[in-house]
Amino acid sequence: LGAELQGGVLSHVREATTADGAETVLKIGPPWRHARDEIAALESWSGRGAPALLRADAERHALLLERIRPGGRPAPGSAEEVARVLGALHVPAPAGLPGLRETVWQRLDRAEAEGRAAPAKLAWARATVERLEQDPVEPALLHGDFDTRNLLVCARRGLCAIDPLPCVGDPAYDAAHWVHDNRRPGRRERLEGLLAASGLPRARVRDWAGVVGVHG
Repeated sequence: LGAELQGGVLSHVREATTADGAETVLKIGPPWRHARDEIAALESWSGRGAPALLRADAERHALLLERIRPGGRPAPGSAEEVARVLGALHVPAPAGLPGLRETVWQRLDRAEAEGRAAPAKLAWARATVERLEQDPVEPALLHGDFDTRNLLVCARRGLCAIDPLPCVGDPAYDAAHWVHDNRRPGRRERLEGLLAASGLPRARVRDWAGVVGVHG
């Protein structure tokens, strides 16, 4: 094993090299169901838009992944590349993953418990989720935590998404995560650029971005 890599907030991530000299990443996750969900998502993506999964042991929460080179965060204004990554990720979902509503509800509940959102904003976010679900769209496999922190520059793909928290639902949610991007300045420019590049519906991306802004 090589050096520990930055960014493993919930997981322990280290450089690794296989017997034939290939650069890889060993990721050991926390003891909860996320490892199985991540494995299922990575298998569905098969190296398109995300690192290839080389080996996995769900019982040990261990994943051996392709090393993304050159790595590093993308430059601002990469809406076209982001749209291409989203197009690669939003495939039919495997069975057993949580739904988007369940995922968002848990995040809103956590924001409420931790005092990170005002009651009025929480009420608005929950009502917005209910309204969006009354006009459903074709569900897709979602990354679930799609912002700049989880995008790397890839020589082969352009951009590559890492560290998913997969769920199943509206593709506009992932787009909204990138638009909001942890309150990084330039949200309007990201919204307009991504809408132009992806063709996603403006109202749904805008509303989901508002929900993401509440649950953080």
